[in-house]
Amino acid sequence: MKTIRAVFLMLLTVSTIGLKAQSDPTGESAVTRTFAITNATVIQAPGKELKGATVVIKNGLIDAVGTNVTVPKNAQLIDGKDMYVYAAFIDGLSNTGAKRPENMPRPNNLFSPDPPNDYAGITPERSLVDQLDIESNTIGSLRKEGFAISHSVPYGRMLPGSGSIILLGDKKHADDLVLSKDVSMFTQFAGAPGAYPGNVLGIMAKFRNLYRNAENDKKHFDSYAQNPSGLERPERDRVTEAFFPVVTKQRPVMFDVSGVLEVQRAIRLQKDLGFKLMVGNVKQAWDLGQMFKENGTNVFLSLDLPDAPKEAKGKDKDEMTEEAKRLEARKMDFYKKYTGQAASLANTGVKFGFSSLDVASNKIKANLLTMIENGLSENDALAALTTNPAGILGIDKIAGTVEAGKIANIMISNAPYFTKDSQIKFMFVDGDKYDFEIKEKSAAGNGNRSAAAGNDPVVGTWTYNFETPQGATTGKMIIGKEGTEYNGKLTSNDGGPDNDMQEVSFVNGTLSFSFSIDAGGQSVELVVTGTVTGKQYDAEVSVSAFNFSTPLTATKDDGQ
Repeated sequence: MKTIRAVFLMLLTVSTIGLKAQSDPTGESAVTRTFAITNATVIQAPGKELKGATVVIKNGLIDAVGTNVTVPKNAQLIDGKDMYVYAAFIDGLSNTGAKRPENMPRPNNLFSPDPPNDYAGITPERSLVDQLDIESNTIGSLRKEGFAISHSVPYGRMLPGSGSIILLGDKKHADDLVLSKDVSMFTQFAGAPGAYPGNVLGIMAKFRNLYRNAENDKKHFDSYAQNPSGLERPERDRVTEAFFPVVTKQRPVMFDVSGVLEVQRAIRLQKDLGFKLMVGNVKQAWDLGQMFKENGTNVFLSLDLPDAPKEAKGKDKDEMTEEAKRLEARKMDFYKKYTGQAASLANTGVKFGFSSLDVASNKIKANLLTMIENGLSENDALAALTTNPAGILGIDKIAGTVEAGKIANIMISNAPYFTKDSQIKFMFVDGDKYDFEIKEKSAAGNGNRSAAAGNDPVVGTWTYNFETPQGATTGKMIIGKEGTEYNGKLTSNDGGPDNDMQEVSFVNGTLSFSFSIDAGGQSVELVVTGTVTGKQYDAEVSVSAFNFSTPLTATKDDGQ
């Protein structure tokens, strides 16, 4: 795997290749920014559908929508027959577009009870815009999944800085991506290593202290501004002043809270101090719906889901002890709660959105379908991707529905989006068009031709390939199966050592696995997820630790 390691290290330091080509493969500027999508099924909002309709896009805005629309003479026509038009999705919390800064070295002679703010991770004066990288491949990866807007936040610890709402387009300057700057104060229970605040209780105490100081200082600032005579000039402090929009309730606090206890702690702080609260990346909300509803908490549920537990069958199940059976039942119960919590929140009346913070982008649709299989209605799922986040983030007048006057953020699929085989054909972001290749389905039965493991469609030898700026990297992907468990290894044509495939899973046509490489002395896990169609595997390799992804394809060898 020497080539993979070398290519991986190189890709972390170079610009993403080919993102611009999605919208402009010739490298030339678009001739027109006027488009007409004709004879399409338009889902204007959850539960509101128009058949045989036309959508006109002009100068970055939706100009007209309806069944009796005049098409401009200079419009580029898109035949919408058998196509479905939706408002592009809105991500409620992510690091999309942000460049991860280098970790700050531990200061010499560090006084751990009172470390420098930047080492302690207390930098609320910073902004997502400071880290925004127009060449980040996360922008194109999320756009490919139907998203046009993201509430993105900077990397950091306790108080990394303010989040901004960005457009997921290809632009020449970071400022062109910013739809609304500094809309939230991002907070997380991530302490400073070896210094205060280093744990949850310390973080809560520090947050209270910062908030109360800001309240007092704001009163002093306001009094001084009204009549400075006889008043001591206020001391300037960038951390304290960053709290001013929060204490005046002009800016909400966005807490990254995946677990139940973290959610409860964030709500406790909000009740004690009185700020506006949003919670994001929530992963354990099945018992919290009523609390959210009573407190009016704005929620962004994580799009990340655990893998389904593997259920013992046949002889394996017969040989299980009673304790093992109870453990398996508890695992399945937890999985059902996890995958059913979106439906539970919707049934409670909580209007939530979604967060992609901890999920690989190419798992998003499969996870949405899993939530729908576990009780979430398609209308509620669409609302959580469009109208709900638009309302929570205060952009519902310009985004979230397919209506005249709104920003032309549109997703077009070749079938109803929430069907398994639907694919996205076009995306419009701020009126700019992005084309995607529709992958043809293989002839019926091709996906079940295998000489191994009872005609299992993935067992056998595959030849993989992924493109890099230095050319193609190839090798073999050898997958086996023992009972209900998959296993495998990756070989490389460069003659390097094999890599074991870990956590190999094949569910509903989606094959996923992980493997680790040594990247300059650091062990890095790569996650591969994609769809098997006949003898073709189309996947994405992602590395969440580095905010990195690249496509991978594989073809099953003849005779397999």
